[in-house]
Amino acid sequence: MVISKVKCENCGYIFVAPYPEDYICRNCHRFSANLFDFINGEGNFLRERESKNFEIQPPRNIEGTEKRENPKIHKKIRFYGIVSKERHRVYYNNKKWKYLLELTSNLDFIATGTLSGTLDKMLIILGDEDDVNDKKLIACFFEKNKAIHILIGNFSDKDCDWIFNQVSMFLTDLLKKNNIDISKKLSRIEKRTISIKMNTFLNYIEEAVELKVKFEAPNFDFLDNWLRLDYYGLSYESIGVISCLFDQDNNLKFSGPKDFKNESEKLEFRESVLTAKIEAIIAIIRGNMKGYPRWISIKASYQKYRYLSFKKLANKFFLYCITEGNIEKLEPLELFLTIRLKEAVSNRFTGSLKVFNEIKVVIRSDVETIPDRKFYV
Repeated sequence: MVISKVKCENCGYIFVAPYPEDYICRNCHRFSANLFDFINGEGNFLRERESKNFEIQPPRNIEGTEKRENPKIHKKIRFYGIVSKERHRVYYNNKKWKYLLELTSNLDFIATGTLSGTLDKMLIILGDEDDVNDKKLIACFFEKNKAIHILIGNFSDKDCDWIFNQVSMFLTDLLKKNNIDISKKLSRIEKRTISIKMNTFLNYIEEAVELKVKFEAPNFDFLDNWLRLDYYGLSYESIGVISCLFDQDNNLKFSGPKDFKNESEKLEFRESVLTAKIEAIIAIIRGNMKGYPRWISIKASYQKYRYLSFKKLANKFFLYCITEGNIEKLEPLELFLTIRLKEAVSNRFTGSLKVFNEIKVVIRSDVETIPDRKFYV
């Protein structure tokens, strides 16, 4: 009996049967492309042996029969991108979605600064949210060694963690072997080196994970049964028309001058800074994405989440909110706001802010009657 041996390209460990089904090396705990090729490649003697039991029939062209369409092949990884903390593009596998790297940098700036947390997930709506045929995708974020990874595809949390860990280890080795520093702007040769090797590695990873073809709601473990409103804004084609900050406990962090004449001036400054950051995000979305992110989750601490949410309203208006707590309470909160904004968004924006300023006062007054601004329904 011949015992086939396979060498792990990462650490030199020798695999012998029975081989691990997930292609993970028992020694270094990394994905082994050599083992994957051995088990699934053309030279696999087990596959050749099994293939002898099947007879391939040539296609028949029978007149009067309907031509069958090939089943759709669902791509597992819709997008994978990496951007450095210094905002330098490191890698992306889909040119059409490369703008997500800039979007991720802007989101990271808000998440780590104003919201005092780390990027977690993003729900993307492709098309019209009211359309029954709309598509939903989940983007997950992972940060390690001053690089932020973005993965889009409907994977379980377990699959995401596995993919992120394997790609992160591969990237670390790749940068070290080629002496590449991602904290600086990369040269064309460096980008090409990373792109070629990452594309090959992702092909292995994509075949190794379980196929997901249906949207799965993201999994959150909540400590809270409420959703607190800290800020909301209304924009028209990336022009902010309402900006309203309720945060009195300084949960949202701001950098800037500390000396203000009064509390009103301080509040106005904080509102304008926050609005400018969010409008930059909306501008990227409107310029590139056929859909939009429904919400972005930021993990503040253990089972504690903050959210930046977007809701498409009539006449090219967008409602966006910063909240904390349980995302399942988002719709009641948004309904509360959209009812009060209905008159303002019923017509296209003319340039006058009078009606918006009046509605802002009414909404602030109504929100302040809600204990701790927490929505439970």
